[in-house]
Amino acid sequence: MAVFHTASAAETINLGRRFAARLKVKDVVAFYGELGSGKTTMIKGIAGGLGVNEVVKSPSFVIITEYQGRVPVYHIDLYRISKPNELEGFDLEEYFEAEGVCLIEWAERAESLLPERTIRVRLELAGKGRRIEIGE
Repeated sequence: MAVFHTASAAETINLGRRFAARLKVKDVVAFYGELGSGKTTMIKGIAGGLGVNEVVKSPSFVIITEYQGRVPVYHIDLYRISKPNELEGFDLEEYFEAEGVCLIEWAERAESLLPERTIRVRLELAGKGRRIEIGE
């Protein structure tokens, strides 16, 4: 497990860009943290590091947004999910096995569906910055 501290959104984005260099096809990255902790900000950096040129926004209203980079990036936001049965029909497992990288916000809402190989990123507010823990 690695722990990082960022003092600004730009630093969080840069950390995401550096983290993207270690990701490969079929990686699933689960993000945990309260509202405003920097999940989407870090995902913007990861997507940029994976070659996505589009503006990455939180897909809260559509659940899943797909971006094209060097590999497909599947940005999944489960903020609006309150019960596990609401995930039926989204075929999350197909995304986990697709030829891309899955980035999942509010991952605790699909914990039982996450593959064993999932990389977990925990973000929390720390003073004026963020504490970011990356582990398996």
